[in-house]
Amino acid sequence: MALKIHIASVVVLALIIALDLAVIHLQKSDRKLRKYLRIQATVWSTVLSMVIFTGLLIAAVMHMWFSVKVVVMAIASVALITLEIRRHYDLKRAKSDTDCFATFRKRAVRYYIFELLWILMVGGLAPQLP
Repeated sequence: MALKIHIASVVVLALIIALDLAVIHLQKSDRKLRKYLRIQATVWSTVLSMVIFTGLLIAAVMHMWFSVKVVVMAIASVALITLEIRRHYDLKRAKSDTDCFATFRKRAVRYYIFELLWILMVGGLAPQLP
């Protein structure tokens, strides 16, 4: 059951990132986008916590030692957290209704694409790794 929750929470995390990309392109108001991204960060971190917790639980129950798969998933978790921290820091520095916020939108899209690539890469490679 933990494996099903783990896979479902990874899918939900990917959907949240895809939704964020859509909102960045569709939302024209900088203030509303800022508010949405700040609220969304709580949801994103909660889902990522579920992914990490269930992954650790599965590793403990299955008595998994450090294999390539486990190391790659740990690196992906750290990468996702780092990218999200950088995106949130950029959001705090960006001023609404200025060119600075337009630059933030471009950087946020880049961060979200990298996050999505990390999720897809680990999800696609995990079954093939030893």
